[in-house]
Amino acid sequence: MIALTLVAALTSCGLLGDDTDDGNSSSGQVEKTKIKAAMLPVVDVAPFYYAIEKGYFKAEGLEVEPVEAKSGKEAIDSLINGSVDVAFASYPAPMLAQSKNAAKFTIVADGLTAKTGHIVVVAPPNSPMKKPQDAPGRKIAITAKNTFSDLAPKSVFKTLGVDYGKIQWVEMGFPEMIPAMERGDVDGAVLVEPWVTLAQKRIGAVPVVDGATGATAEMPMSGYVALAGEGKLGSTSPKTIAAFNRAMVKAQTEATDRTKMEPMFVKYAKVDQQTAPLVTLSIYPTSLQAARIQRVANLMSEFGVITGTLDVNQMLPKT
Repeated sequence: MIALTLVAALTSCGLLGDDTDDGNSSSGQVEKTKIKAAMLPVVDVAPFYYAIEKGYFKAEGLEVEPVEAKSGKEAIDSLINGSVDVAFASYPAPMLAQSKNAAKFTIVADGLTAKTGHIVVVAPPNSPMKKPQDAPGRKIAITAKNTFSDLAPKSVFKTLGVDYGKIQWVEMGFPEMIPAMERGDVDGAVLVEPWVTLAQKRIGAVPVVDGATGATAEMPMSGYVALAGEGKLGSTSPKTIAAFNRAMVKAQTEATDRTKMEPMFVKYAKVDQQTAPLVTLSIYPTSLQAARIQRVANLMSEFGVITGTLDVNQMLPKT
């Protein structure tokens, strides 16, 4: 479905045009100085906003303007139709598109690697689903199929010998999941932070399966991507990409300090002041490592989302 959406966007809106505009650098230090970046209101992007507030992008000769997107699909679509230059994305979306030749991407910077507690199958206290073995036959809310929302728990269920094929996956947005559990419409939900913490606070939700354990422990979850190919930023502007990456690395190096990230959670991920200190602080990588990100493509291949193999090396910036 993601690939078809991208194909439709490519057909109806056209690919990004020439990168040259009034924002191009006259000094030659970067090919493009003005960058628009599609962002989601999630904890993953806290270092991005920290980099803006601390002037790390400006120090690299970049003027970065965040453009809030309501969903991952909207972020990727805005990248394809040319309204932004970079998009924050959960890795399965661009990888699926790349595997289908619907679009080509360059991973500009790594985003977030999940620690235990970041992506969890939770259930309300009165749910009949108390342990992983109770999951078959139950309704579990996910954001979309063939994403980390179902792939991560499937991997853990597989390791535990649980028949995940009998689970009824129900698609909905994160804001809908807690009310759906309260009403009994679903027996549980696959949540990521800060929704995991919010569900625990609001309805006393309990963890059933942690999606960042076993084969998916410390799994790369998200990153920042640009379109690649003839005339596209990901292929034509290596200095710009390198500058963006350096600013992100500087911010993510400081992201181990909760006192620096929690204000970003509150301001940009819409987490309330009381919840921010409780949110699991995951890993914000400080380097792009093909072998590590390849784990995502391998997981997608394992569960039939990608046919054959996808070489993540082809998605990293050329140096």
